[in-house]
Amino acid sequence: MLYNKGSLESTERDMMTLSEYFSLKREKISESISMTLEENKALGAKFAGDSAAIFSIMKEYAKSGKMLRGLLACIGSELFKMDTSQAAARASSDAVKVATALELFQAGLLVHDDIMDKDEMRRGKPTMHKIFERIEAEKSGGTPESASLGEAIGICAGDMYYFIAWKLITSFGAELGTLFSRELVDVCLAQTVDVRLGTHDRLPSLSEILDVYAYKTARYTICLPLCAGALLAGRKDALPYLEALGLNLGILFQLQDDHLGLFGEAEELGKPVGSDIREGKKTPYMILLIESLNSEETARFGQIFGKKTIGKEEVDYVRGLVKTHGIDARMRELVNSYAKKAEASLADLSAHLINLAPETLGLLEEFIAYSLSRKV
Repeated sequence: MLYNKGSLESTERDMMTLSEYFSLKREKISESISMTLEENKALGAKFAGDSAAIFSIMKEYAKSGKMLRGLLACIGSELFKMDTSQAAARASSDAVKVATALELFQAGLLVHDDIMDKDEMRRGKPTMHKIFERIEAEKSGGTPESASLGEAIGICAGDMYYFIAWKLITSFGAELGTLFSRELVDVCLAQTVDVRLGTHDRLPSLSEILDVYAYKTARYTICLPLCAGALLAGRKDALPYLEALGLNLGILFQLQDDHLGLFGEAEELGKPVGSDIREGKKTPYMILLIESLNSEETARFGQIFGKKTIGKEEVDYVRGLVKTHGIDARMRELVNSYAKKAEASLADLSAHLINLAPETLGLLEEFIAYSLSRKV
């Protein structure tokens, strides 16, 4: 499906694919992130040169991701036909601003998540608290406090992302702020459950994990951006349909993440393959696998799962078990079922809403296909 670029840029009439659309919008969101953080750096208190350095690190970190949430906010705002080109331009500009807020919220959540999980790599680079740990070690000559200082500064940087993002959101009024507040509170509640599940020996059910995925990933990653974009376009009537689409598409996206975390390539993922195994994360793959193991396999698995020091041989052993017991095939069926649900949700949206932009509907169709087959 192709997208009519003329609805985006009045001076161009080319057709563009989903990838090209993402590239164009990512550039605009990246520019907005830079401008927003530079503006806040100029306004912020100056402490012995640290303030400028912290904002510089924050800027590069926020710009290094896929910007999926921001991109979906743009799609959500452009899903509806505008009365005039001026209205379309205004909606596009507002969407980039909301996209910037989404990416700043995401950056803050990731910084805090990495501290909770003790992760050292993110997007192929050191996590933010490890960056600050290195800086503090260089300043002090490598004191034992460098690690705790790095985490503390990382927490502060994550909080700064939140506060700057809220400044952007408040300019759009209470309705959008209420939407963001509700979804972000639920993200934190889901993270609480996720962290607790990771520290308990009890094996959760598949439905429990999918509930966590619904609120930690699906609603926040897909529903919130699409619905925020629709509110910018004045289409509150679209929210129930976009929530249904986002929920199915978001769970599909997270399940594919789990697959890549187990079978992907480290160079593409930007983090070590098997990190979920080392961290003892109870993903659907692991839940179904543990239920299928014999006593000998259970004993060996217990020596591997949740052990930070395991290497490629142990990861390959678990991969082999997943294949041998047919877990990968069962998970593929589950992933495909959510793809079909997402397609049905999109068809329902198209059937019940008026004044939709067919080109943007095509982008959502492509996004479902991309989510199903992506490698990163």
